[in-house]
Amino acid sequence: MKKRVFLIVMVFSLMTFLSGCAKVSDAPANDTASTSDEVSGSADVESENVESENTENETETTQVEAIEMSAIDFEELLTKLPLVVVSTNYVVQDDEYKSLYPDLLETVILNNTDQDIKDAVIAIVAWDENNLPVKIKGNIDFADGTYIKEVNYSDINLAAGSNFGEGYGFAVAESIKISTFKVVPVSFTTFDGDSWMNPYYDEWTALFEGEKLVEDMKVEVIIDESQHVFEKSDAEESQESTNDEASEAELLGQLEQQELKVTETKYTIQDENYKSLYPDLLQAVLKNDTEFDIKNAVIAFVAWDENKLPVKIKGNMDFSDGSYVKLVNYSDINLVPGNTYGSESGFELDEHHTIETFKAIVVSYETFDGTTWDNPLFDDWKKLYEGKKIG
Repeated sequence: MKKRVFLIVMVFSLMTFLSGCAKVSDAPANDTASTSDEVSGSADVESENVESENTENETETTQVEAIEMSAIDFEELLTKLPLVVVSTNYVVQDDEYKSLYPDLLETVILNNTDQDIKDAVIAIVAWDENNLPVKIKGNIDFADGTYIKEVNYSDINLAAGSNFGEGYGFAVAESIKISTFKVVPVSFTTFDGDSWMNPYYDEWTALFEGEKLVEDMKVEVIIDESQHVFEKSDAEESQESTNDEASEAELLGQLEQQELKVTETKYTIQDENYKSLYPDLLQAVLKNDTEFDIKNAVIAFVAWDENKLPVKIKGNMDFSDGSYVKLVNYSDINLVPGNTYGSESGFELDEHHTIETFKAIVVSYETFDGTTWDNPLFDDWKKLYEGKKIG
């Protein structure tokens, strides 16, 4: 009996022990799962924090802060740009007849690039004798004027490394009293069609527009050195030059075979001093190898300056701005077969020009019996030369 009781007690104790072990083993399993979740969550938070910190660091690295500059330091920065102002001068043309000979705001600009500039825009700001801002008004300006005056420098043919502006300027109204003025380049366009905008123009206007001129003027600037250089690929330029030379040789060979052609061109100076009365001439001599008597012909001229940049041709009685291809009527020339015409006549030029070399082509002709001919090579000739620099 005692043994049976003892066995029962032992079995009950063993069951109690095993039940207790089961509960203890269950608890750590639950705790382990919870701890794992907590660790995973903690790792995700840390990862997000690291990514956030990296993003902030990258933003701080790429973000460029504006720096405060004095007017003197800012104007020194402007001298590092591709197009710069090298001098300004207030020119009084006449003390009495200012309506006929207005005062000029002369600005000389320098081309710091390796390309040739066709057009540019500059901006002018001015002050009176008390250093107060002046609204600038042109001599034929019907508006009230503006504190910032943008001026187009068109067809300036500014070769690489050269300057422009001496003896040339913005004509101001007689009523405007300017004591001091400043100028900045706004933009330019090259003969290749490339363009540039001044990255600091907004800062320049913010500094000076409508403001009194004082010594301690300051402006905040974000320096962009990528805009301090403006270049063209040498390989691209070399390829274009090669293609143009091949096209020109082929075209000239075809023109030589035509029955009415230009056989000679000549630049004639009629008078060194009185060019308004005796203008310079562009002469083109024609040779008639056709079987027809030619009554009228049309000739086209193109011209270039000393830097081989294209020049807009303007006649001495021409009130337009001129054109790169100038069509000229050779009327009533009575050119019989085998003869030439043009050695005693020519196209009269405006006295203010910079022509150094030129070319001519026959565009069309008309015979006495009404037959007409249009040169099929004229469009190719225009494409090759119009507004283009020559080698």
